[in-house]
Amino acid sequence: MSKFKINYFFEKDFKVSRPIEVENISEAIQDAKDQEGQIEFTGEDHVFYRFDTKDIKLVTITEA
Repeated sequence: MSKFKINYFFEKDFKVSRPIEVENISEAIQDAKDQEGQIEFTGEDHVFYRFDTKDIKLVTITEA
């Protein structure tokens, strides 16, 4: 398993990163594409995040 971060960018330079463990970058991309509606997760900083995908301006994926 490899670790990746899906980075969600919103307005005004605000960014949230969601850590995931998948086999490869293709699975990370598919995970990001599969997210629709509300996204909820607890980040590595132990902060709970919940937001609507319609508010996202840009998504990037980086290897963690």
